[in-house]
Amino acid sequence: MENDPQTYRATASPGGRTTGYVTPPGAAAIDERKLHHSTIWRMLSWLGDQLAAMLTGRRLLQEQHPGSTCHRFVGAVAPHKFRSPQRERLLRQSRQLLHLIAEWDGRFPEKFFPRFATRSGFS
Repeated sequence: MENDPQTYRATASPGGRTTGYVTPPGAAAIDERKLHHSTIWRMLSWLGDQLAAMLTGRRLLQEQHPGSTCHRFVGAVAPHKFRSPQRERLLRQSRQLLHLIAEWDGRFPEKFFPRFATRSGFS
C-alpha cells in the first residue's frame, strides 16, 4: 500500500468503467450519478479523523488481547499520495484505523463499525 500507484480516479473507475447508477430501461431521463474520485478522499479523510475511536479501540484491543501488534502498525503512505503534512497524517491514520478494524472484527463479536464506534459516540 505504501508504494501503491493506484490513484483516486482509478479507484472510483476501475478499469476505466464508471461506478454509479444505471438508467432503468424505458426511463425518460438519463441518470448520470456516478462515484466521483473526490468521494474516495472524503471517505479516507473521515476515517482519518476518527482518532478518538482508533485510540480507544487500540487500548481495548490491547487490554483483551495483549499479543496484538495493531498499535505498531505505522500506516506508511506513498509520497505521491499527499501534498501536505496534514493530508499525510489523515491518510496514515485512516490506514491505521482500517488495520485496527480488521483485527477488531476478527477478535470481537461486536463489529467496530457501526456497533462499537457509533454507540460510543466517536463517529
